[in-house]
Amino acid sequence: MAMGILGTVVGRAGVSGVRGLAVLASAAVAAALAVSPVQGQTLPWGGQASRVEADDVDPFYDAAGLTPGAPGTVLRTVTAPYAPAPSGPDGHQFAVPDRVQKMMYSTTAMGGDPVAVSGYMVEPTVPWTGQGNRPTVVVGRGTVGQGDQCAPSRNWPLDNQPDPVDSGRTVALEGAYDWVFAGHGVRVVVTDYVGMGTPGMHTYMNRAEQAHAMIDAARAARTLVEEHGDEFGSVGFYGHSQGGGASTAAVEAVADYAPELDVVGAYASAPPADLESVQRTIDGSNLVGAIGFTINGLNARYPTLAAELDTHLSEHGRDVLDDLAGMCTDEIGDTYGYQTTEQWTADGRRLDDLLGEIPEGVRAMNEQRIGTGTPAAPTMIVSGRYDKTVAYGQARELAATWCSDGAPVVYRDDILPEISDQNHFLQAVSGSTFGIPFLLDRFHGRPVTGTCDFPA
Repeated sequence: MAMGILGTVVGRAGVSGVRGLAVLASAAVAAALAVSPVQGQTLPWGGQASRVEADDVDPFYDAAGLTPGAPGTVLRTVTAPYAPAPSGPDGHQFAVPDRVQKMMYSTTAMGGDPVAVSGYMVEPTVPWTGQGNRPTVVVGRGTVGQGDQCAPSRNWPLDNQPDPVDSGRTVALEGAYDWVFAGHGVRVVVTDYVGMGTPGMHTYMNRAEQAHAMIDAARAARTLVEEHGDEFGSVGFYGHSQGGGASTAAVEAVADYAPELDVVGAYASAPPADLESVQRTIDGSNLVGAIGFTINGLNARYPTLAAELDTHLSEHGRDVLDDLAGMCTDEIGDTYGYQTTEQWTADGRRLDDLLGEIPEGVRAMNEQRIGTGTPAAPTMIVSGRYDKTVAYGQARELAATWCSDGAPVVYRDDILPEISDQNHFLQAVSGSTFGIPFLLDRFHGRPVTGTCDFPA
């Protein structure tokens, strides 16, 4: 099946080199996540609607007139068409609905103010066969961008949107996670994160706000489930890259923030637990634009830092940050790939060096660090030795830190050999071969094994 899907992608993408590898890496999410033995499946190349762009207006995301309330309060819902999952020659098909529910719900900003955030919920078409009520997995997507048009709920597999290869928004192929979990009878909730789709700056990699958006997505799902007369079951968190950071932040925060939720597990692939280390790694890479996402998010929540940083930026640097605030991930490599942040400052220093010299910058970066608390449930972390995007050591260190606190953490090195500079993208696939069974085991109440066993 994987070869069939990848062959289709090669034919459809018509690309080569680094960009082609990135497309293949993202497309492989769907290939490797398919848990059916059927061969020859193809991706469900999706809708005929035009790709959502930055200037497109969708009234659903207009929060004017809405008053965010208690965390998890559902503010608005609408049903949306959902792309069909792939089918094989024998007719096998993943069990997913043809419509899902978009939702806007309340969460809590870093400073404690309520804020509206959007997302969507996939209600499986097959029963849950485990004990208890149907469980819910909250998925945090990897880095999709900072513009509102990049939000997961505004892209494939929703709203008749073009498939991720045709649209260029290949990270949207993480929508394949929906198929696998829903096919096992697990409800799926995907958050857009704060400021993605909804008004305001997306606060990229803000530890507290990503945690709250994940946790309150579960609370919102509980409300919708109970409104239909059903009972809500256990909860798990899942994510790769930015989503891995959101998942670990959520499982670390949930005991204090939402103790009423029955959280049974979390999975994190390549979590950026130490943001400073990650920024040093990607400065000068094809994904250097993600540093701009981080700076824009910090500036939105730390006004003193924003004012100080502005005095050190060049005119070009200010233009870059403004431009990045409206971009999706597929655009940043083409526009700013392989620049260094010293090209964005007036005196040629890199942004991570500047942040380390500004007291408010040090405080802001420290407050995003994951690992200062303890996870509320068994957690699996996967990190790749050949990951050139999210530094290997800092994710492994997170697992070791939690283990030293007595937490039940299962750690795995990613299984892939070095594959050019694409290991990070491909780990969305390879890591899932660990992560999905891990969470399914937690939902089924099976014992956790192999905790705190680190490879040499």
